Amino acid sequence: MNRCYFIPISDLTNRADVPGWVASLARSGETEEDTRKAVASILADVRRKGLEAVLDWTQRLDGVGLDPAALRIPESSLQAARADLDRRQPDLMAALREMIDHVRRFAEGQRTCLNDLSLSLPGGGTVGERWCALKTAGVYIPGGRAFYPSTLAMTVIPAQVAGVSRIVGVTPPKPQATLPGASGVDPLVLACAAELGLTELYPFGGAQALGWLAYGEPAVDLIAGPGNRFVAEAKRQLIGTCGIDALAGPTELLILADGSADPAWLAEDLMAQAEHDPDAAAVLVSSDPALLEAVALELQTRTEVSPRRAILEQSLAVHGRLVCADRDLAIELAQAWAPEHLELCVADPEAWLPSLTTAGAVFIGSSSAEAFGDYGAGPNHVLPTDRSARYTSPLGVATFLKRQSLLRLSPADAASMAPWVERLAEAEGLTHHGRSAALRGHHHAHHHA
Repeated sequence: MNRCYFIPISDLTNRADVPGWVASLARSGETEEDTRKAVASILADVRRKGLEAVLDWTQRLDGVGLDPAALRIPESSLQAARADLDRRQPDLMAALREMIDHVRRFAEGQRTCLNDLSLSLPGGGTVGERWCALKTAGVYIPGGRAFYPSTLAMTVIPAQVAGVSRIVGVTPPKPQATLPGASGVDPLVLACAAELGLTELYPFGGAQALGWLAYGEPAVDLIAGPGNRFVAEAKRQLIGTCGIDALAGPTELLILADGSADPAWLAEDLMAQAEHDPDAAAVLVSSDPALLEAVALELQTRTEVSPRRAILEQSLAVHGRLVCADRDLAIELAQAWAPEHLELCVADPEAWLPSLTTAGAVFIGSSSAEAFGDYGAGPNHVLPTDRSARYTSPLGVATFLKRQSLLRLSPADAASMAPWVERLAEAEGLTHHGRSAALRGHHHAHHHA
């Protein structure tokens, strides 16, 4: 296996090497000092001066002058973009509707699984909890390397299904010269917003947009949606001011494959991941050396003729990996890395599934390409990156809900609990806690005397 491919094939033969592999795949979670400082000064400015600062930074960073009197994109522009798309590209409009239907159906299924809880107490009272929708949410729609109407659907639909009453979208503008449409926002994003029923959309992005969502007039309860490093850093600095869905880093894919997998399919799946971003990580692990050789060759020939060649060569050369490892080590690597996406391109994926609990999203069997997940088969594509899938979940309806606990004691329940609550409070030196409980106990005893 010493042939020189675009991505060399490496061996993983020893358990002790797994942490080193994970370290080589993990992108540094450290924010560069200059990003941190730039974001802190933008947020402070927006906190002080509000919308004025947002417009100022949008002019400075995006080179776009926005009209403060007509900031919100009018609903007529959203409807016009949708009608125009329907007329010019009915097949694209139909695809958009398919995606929206699938994502909505999945979100509605999620909602039905989140049940309120009520447990009975001996004296007739109950303890429980209920799910409550957040009042307001901000959704960030990236607009840097590409526009993503799919991300708009993935963030807005779960918020709608959760019952959030006000959803505010923000998206960076393009310089007007290069793009027709309201405020330099991509017409496809406008059409998608109209189709989703998102009526509040503003044409600014970056840290300044997040500052306005958190500190400005919307003062949202939660901000959701991916973005560049400035957006990720702004979210990090806003934790505690409002809820944050996740701190998204560059995208990741791990494929576990055996000899039953098609090398061309695997190569395209790796390339689909790598084309996102020069920092994207695309990794294939198999115990079959012949498969790895075949995939290496496919990657070589397909990248050479790809219209996305420049970006593929950057990300595959730095973060791409073809790894020869047996099944147990492959699983151990998957569990330790906790990749955002995990494809199981093996003959019996169901047998592997129970061991693979840390990935953000799992694609089971060779037909289940990650691209189907990205474009709305159902599950959300906003997923935990950078090993956070060990402890956090995909974006979903639950992101826009919170649990509220409920305590409903009958006089009899209060009386039966009072003695031991009083004893514990006394032990902790909290006199009035004990008295507060004891009064309920005495009251009940007095009434029943």
